Amino acid sequence: MYTKYWMMRANAAALALILTTLLMFGQAALSFVLDGSSTSYAQFRKWNAALNGSLEFEFKTEQGNGLLLYTDDGGTYDFFEVKLVESALRLRYNLGGGAQIVTVGHDLGDGHWHKVQISRSNENTTLTVDGVSAVSTSRGKEFEFGKLSGNSDVYVGGMPGWYNSKLTLLALPSVIFEPRFNGFIRNLVYTDAESSVPRRQEMKSHDAKVNK
Repeated sequence: MYTKYWMMRANAAALALILTTLLMFGQAALSFVLDGSSTSYAQFRKWNAALNGSLEFEFKTEQGNGLLLYTDDGGTYDFFEVKLVESALRLRYNLGGGAQIVTVGHDLGDGHWHKVQISRSNENTTLTVDGVSAVSTSRGKEFEFGKLSGNSDVYVGGMPGWYNSKLTLLALPSVIFEPRFNGFIRNLVYTDAESSVPRRQEMKSHDAKVNK
């Protein structure tokens, strides 16, 4: 009797694990596509980068160049820009002590999914692509990313057109001229103003198509 009881419990636990796994894979399959046109972009809530924030997402493209993600402090100094440059991933950022550039990866425009992670630890910022990492150290004495109340939203794939007439609102005005991303994005995860726990983000507005 006891053996049967524990077998039933083990089977129930295994079933629960299978269902959880299926749910996770079902969520991971949700993605959206950006076509790289002059209006193509997706907009997400602010990233609470603070001193130890993290952000991650996955992308798939057959293009070697394009803006993947941008956010800043509302037009003063601080910004994070992630883009593909000749099929390598380049993070350019400023935390007030001058711009830093970190480049990781190669042949990323190969039509396969790639995972990007950005993690902060005071003056150190780590960029990881498919498990390969590089660390950059910021200069200065203050490493907060702007002030959350005044920071911009997070833009993926391109910038909204209204920034063309309001470049003073951008800490890195040249971002508006970057080629837009043409491909798929999924699983954008980071902290935000409502919670310090990283969570999957939902789009606020976009010119993109959601796929399943």
